[in-house]
Amino acid sequence: MPLIYRAALRPGWWVALWVLLAAAWFGQPLLSGASFEHGFFGLFWYTMLALATLLWALPSEQGWDGSQFYRRWRLLGFITLFKRHYPPARFRRILLEQESHLFGRDSLWLVLDGEARLVFGHWRASAGGHAHARALAAALAAATGLPFAEPGDQAG
Repeated sequence: MPLIYRAALRPGWWVALWVLLAAAWFGQPLLSGASFEHGFFGLFWYTMLALATLLWALPSEQGWDGSQFYRRWRLLGFITLFKRHYPPARFRRILLEQESHLFGRDSLWLVLDGEARLVFGHWRASAGGHAHARALAAALAAATGLPFAEPGDQAG
């Protein structure tokens, strides 16, 4: 049974597109100035926006295809451009790690831990995020045979 975590096409992914479009609109005055400074900052602004748009347009997704883990990068979430495989023997356990934030909700990460580490998914550390993460971790543990270490069992 394939298990997939994808960030593309989720609401936050579309919000990021609107933020990029707003930043492009906001930077228009940098292009209209005749001074060197305007041209330099305009070039810098739109180069950074082009980089951010490239990163937005190539989201990654992680999955289990029944025999091995994979991470693939897809153009706009649809066309696979690059895929990397990870054998399950490289991992010892499945972890949920919570990262504290000074402002806003914490982040919750689903991590495959072993000789290598693979971040399989991430959520906001809300009740719903914990429920989704635990459900996916339990499904991965059942499908792969890797033990699922509960958040208090992360030693070792």
